[in-house]
Amino acid sequence: MGNNNEQIKSFKIKELFESTEQYIIPIYQRNYAWQKAQVVQLIQDILDVAKIDDKTYYIGSLIVYKRVQKDNTVVYETIDGQQRLTTLSILLSVLKNTNKLKDYIPHQILNFESREVSKNTLNAMYHNQDLEKNVQQYNATMKQAYIEIQNKLEEDSFDIDKFVKFLLENVEILRVAVPEDTDLNHYFEIMNNRGEQLEKHEVLKAKMMSALNTQERSTFSKIWDACSDMSRYVQYGFNPEDRKKIFGNQWNSFKAKDFNNILKSEENHSNIPEENLSLEDIVKKEIDKNPSQKNERDLERFISPINFQNFLLHVLRIQIKDTADKVALDDKRLLDIFEEYLKDKDKNFVKQFAFNLLKMKYLFDNFILKRDYSKNSDDGEWSLLKLLYGKSSTQYNNTFQNEENNKKILMLLSMFHVSNPSQNYKHWLTGVLNFLFNLDDINQISSTQYITYLERMAKLFFMNRYLAESETNYSEIVFNPNLQINKNIHKDNLNQGTKVENFIFNYLDYLLWDEKMGSYNTFSFSFKSSVEHVYPQHPKDGQEELDKEILDSFGNLCLISASKNSELSNYMPIAKRDHYHKTGYDSLKQELMMEKAEKWNEVAIKEHQEEMEKILFKESEQ
Repeated sequence: MGNNNEQIKSFKIKELFESTEQYIIPIYQRNYAWQKAQVVQLIQDILDVAKIDDKTYYIGSLIVYKRVQKDNTVVYETIDGQQRLTTLSILLSVLKNTNKLKDYIPHQILNFESREVSKNTLNAMYHNQDLEKNVQQYNATMKQAYIEIQNKLEEDSFDIDKFVKFLLENVEILRVAVPEDTDLNHYFEIMNNRGEQLEKHEVLKAKMMSALNTQERSTFSKIWDACSDMSRYVQYGFNPEDRKKIFGNQWNSFKAKDFNNILKSEENHSNIPEENLSLEDIVKKEIDKNPSQKNERDLERFISPINFQNFLLHVLRIQIKDTADKVALDDKRLLDIFEEYLKDKDKNFVKQFAFNLLKMKYLFDNFILKRDYSKNSDDGEWSLLKLLYGKSSTQYNNTFQNEENNKKILMLLSMFHVSNPSQNYKHWLTGVLNFLFNLDDINQISSTQYITYLERMAKLFFMNRYLAESETNYSEIVFNPNLQINKNIHKDNLNQGTKVENFIFNYLDYLLWDEKMGSYNTFSFSFKSSVEHVYPQHPKDGQEELDKEILDSFGNLCLISASKNSELSNYMPIAKRDHYHKTGYDSLKQELMMEKAEKWNEVAIKEHQEEMEKILFKESEQ
């Protein structure tokens, strides 16, 4: 144990799960909610650190309340950290059931208060019971997490032995027990209203500014502040005079040539000699400033697909032309990743970065999708809009005048986005920004040129990454414009049941949409993470079971939401069709399959697979 204080203890994962202490998820806590992005990220973070060194890796904290039961036994009521603790419990169940833990057998330390379905699910996972039988008694989100962990651990490149050793011996979690006389209602109120801590990007800003002189710092700070709010267009971050210089009278062009000519600072500066300003002085000076003016009408209208810290990593990748995969899109390591490039306080590097940041934020705002909530929809809709200033007000128009092309670009971008929900894996976004950034004239971007690039990158992902016998690195796809489409593909990657990549299903749906098949005119991409077997693996009421090879083939698979998969998992296709006819289809592939639901058998599955493969490989075979 890492701390003698009874209220704060540090546990290795091995110690935590070999303990007989029990943790309760109280009824007032929300249900387990982690999706694929968070589950996979937790595993990847551990593996990434394990590759670097064998130091202790703190995975976070558990805030608990020590509760004495009526029978005088003690349980720990989990106040904060339940999602992480539940995911770790599921992870260890997967490792135990696949014999990856060798001699170590973890205890079931987690229980749920008045939540029988969650309790049954965790118990079934621990005892390696079939989660497909009696499916309605299991929690769909927890079940999906189990599948995602299985798939992640079975990746060819995954070093399972190193991962397990590091997980058990080097990963630690901090348990913080609140005092026994704590008013929990008051505690929750404090948690919900606590102030924001200093963020990594603010520290990074100060480190970069320490390489500049006073006037350069003012320019750098203006650029950084204008770019840092990912929910608004960058033009709103500047005062009217500066805005006009950079973006023109109508705010719809990029006129800046380099850092030195962007702005002339008119701010009053501190009398403290700049050589005496410490990093702490700069941090304090910058975070105490009032933020740039916001257009109140547009507050919270747009939701960006990434946060600012992640955006900074994309900019760095493109600035250094990261063909060696040095820059991971892991914003938790933001300061460590930038350290190499700032250790010499290279003024030219910092000034170039600021200019690139501004240019790429302008490109991001105008040419990358966002979620738009302007139409009073709870879910919003995908948008691809540019900002334009008229005689007296601003307006948002389609980025491209050709409405059909604007829609096509939006479909391609949303296809990439929903296929890679985690920010850490948005390699496609580096590619898109790099393509736009390096065009000869970013004020005259052609929609047909953009479509050609996006479709080519989609095909490279499909053929060179997901179906390749020897997969191409993402950096090669992103930075090599002369990369050829791979012909040596491994078609069996289509026939792996729940292991088939989400991107493949979404790429097919884009091609079906482009071919105007199914209800293409109302179709849009949404986040779906569960691969469904349309003919069930365990049919109800004694129906015929098909061979696993047929069940797991691409012709019998489609991508749907995890909750729908759980609800209808063991139903026959015709029952599923009746349900989806009322609720709507999740994908165009699914809709085409349901048209044949009455005779969905081995012959129909093979025919559907042949039809879909013709569409997937049509251009490649020409």
